[in-house]
Amino acid sequence: MKILTQNLKNGKTDVLEVPSPSKETNKICVVNNYSLISTGTESMIVNFGKSGWVNKALQQPERVKDVINKIKSSGISETYRAIRNKLNLPMPMGYAAVGEISEDNIKHSFMKGDRVFTNSFHQEEALVNHNMCIPIPNNVNDKSASFGAIGGIAMQSIKCIPNDSKNIAIIGLGLLGQVTFRILNALNYNCIVYDIDTKKVQLAIDNGAVGIKTGDISEFILNNTGGIGVDCTIIAASSSSNEIVNKATEYTRRKGKIISSGLIGLNLIRDKFFKKQIELVVSNSSGDKNHKKEGSSYENISYFFQLISSRKIIVEDLISDEKSINHPKQIYAFPKDGLFFSRLIKYDKKNIKLFQTISRSEKTEKSDKITAGLIGAGNYAQSTLIPIIKKCKNLHLTKLLAREGLSLFLAQKRFNINVVTTREVDFYKKIDSVFITTPHESHFSLISKSIDLSLSTWVEKPLVITVNELIDLRKKMLSKNLVYAIGYNRSLAPWTLYMKKKINCQKTKVKMLINAGRLPQDHWLLNKEKCGGRILGEFCHFVDLSLKLLNHTKLTSVKCLKRDKHLQDTGKFILFFDDESSSEIDYRYDLPPNQPKERIDVYVSEKKYYNNNWKKFSSNESFNFSFITKGKGQQEAVNSFIDNIKNKNFSSKNEINDMCFSTYTSIKLQEMNEGDHIEIQEEFEKEISGL
Repeated sequence: MKILTQNLKNGKTDVLEVPSPSKETNKICVVNNYSLISTGTESMIVNFGKSGWVNKALQQPERVKDVINKIKSSGISETYRAIRNKLNLPMPMGYAAVGEISEDNIKHSFMKGDRVFTNSFHQEEALVNHNMCIPIPNNVNDKSASFGAIGGIAMQSIKCIPNDSKNIAIIGLGLLGQVTFRILNALNYNCIVYDIDTKKVQLAIDNGAVGIKTGDISEFILNNTGGIGVDCTIIAASSSSNEIVNKATEYTRRKGKIISSGLIGLNLIRDKFFKKQIELVVSNSSGDKNHKKEGSSYENISYFFQLISSRKIIVEDLISDEKSINHPKQIYAFPKDGLFFSRLIKYDKKNIKLFQTISRSEKTEKSDKITAGLIGAGNYAQSTLIPIIKKCKNLHLTKLLAREGLSLFLAQKRFNINVVTTREVDFYKKIDSVFITTPHESHFSLISKSIDLSLSTWVEKPLVITVNELIDLRKKMLSKNLVYAIGYNRSLAPWTLYMKKKINCQKTKVKMLINAGRLPQDHWLLNKEKCGGRILGEFCHFVDLSLKLLNHTKLTSVKCLKRDKHLQDTGKFILFFDDESSSEIDYRYDLPPNQPKERIDVYVSEKKYYNNNWKKFSSNESFNFSFITKGKGQQEAVNSFIDNIKNKNFSSKNEINDMCFSTYTSIKLQEMNEGDHIEIQEEFEKEISGL
């Protein structure tokens, strides 16, 4: 299928042929008829891509700070590599489309052929969350329905208007401003509108607005409202200027409200807001996309469709022209003169080629290499794991499986992989082993399937996310002679192996300070119900590292010294071992970003050993540690997994129990509160290994 992409490095627009989405998912498959381009948001992205490095930096000063901090913590070469990889990835464009359900989805009551609006990219077939699959009324045509996202954004800002408001100012009359005005007009508000383009003002006047074409905005509005000002100002403009929002305080009444639905500068002059006690609200796009209830995108867009259905508003005249997806160079070429609000991309459904698998012709030669398939083609897989796998002499990575086609297309092109697919039945043919790099909640089902197919399996941590899953999976793992590995690469790093020799069964104290960083509140790792949580998903690395460093003795109990469960899901824990060894792990989000990501100190036999971010090693001994290979052990871990498969060193019962114990410990740590103390070995034997 075709998908429209933008290269952020050079600004080039391309249409790529990629596999169509997976049908083996709870998401909804939709074949698109139209998708909408507004000249504001997407033009901004295109212009960003075409700008030089200096202009890119000037447009995103906060990102420049992030880059500087990353250089301090990770070095110039690693930072440059990360930026280069990011900019080299084609970015899918678009956020508003209309199409038809292509596969029945009984769970969410969608049937093949149902017309829906979605937040799809510009692509021929999309995979959409059911909360963003909004049914279209029969008397609303596809072209009008393509405005769903713009209508939802307008509705979300309108919901912020104070009760009993009558007079509303709208600043900015691009597509969003025009649609916002038409909805307000249908809801019987008095609207005073302004835009620097008087043609746009005239269009709003023709549809019932009071328009400002000349003179001072504040003077006009105050004269029009008897000196009181409007009850509310909605700013639908797109500008980096701070003047727009500060100017709005002059013509917004005392204790009124200013709502920003556009992208504007927000460097506020406090005195202007303070004197009139004006409230500023930044509207949340089209609403919450995670549910269908009050305040959701689903609710806002559905109401917008009702207004179109009842003929209270008309939007089709705001479509400036149509282009085919087959002509990418024309899609973002907008005329400079005249009114131009939006463009529709039209899809030729009769000629869509919806293939799920792309195979390259490959000579079949006899080889004793292990053949592997990898599930998941996200950032970690492409930036770290696949390059490492490709270096393995005894392994041939032949297949990739993922839900979406673009990531597969990019991986195939970059790594010369024979088969990429979104179809499971095509993936599992003719492979000996599986690598799993998918979201944590999918690990249990995917590992179970690979075991059923007698495939040795590597899974990126964690093994599973619940105790019940662990109980069931342990039984499966013990039932077959296979090689299993969890991506705890640090446990096989050269420094770790060196330290195990130095510890040499002695009483040891380990201290780890982890600068985990602050995640956005909507980051998937903070969704404990879905993925298990950050302690289970990331902190688990350091639990397993502690167990490997101190594997001469048994972990007996764990204590939670400090816990943040709800903001960033971090904490400080101490692990107590049978020979009085201990490992204290302080997993923090509040350390400066320019500090090392990981600092590990080991105290044994009056000697101190230091690991600074797996790059610098030292001790209180007068000794040169340059012989220890730098790195977190990714290559060593993958090599070990492949060697075990090749030599038929199947995972023993003890090794499987060790994997399960490490996972069980992390699951329990995830649940702990500050001050909690658990006899972890005893609990594991009672709940898991004693079954």
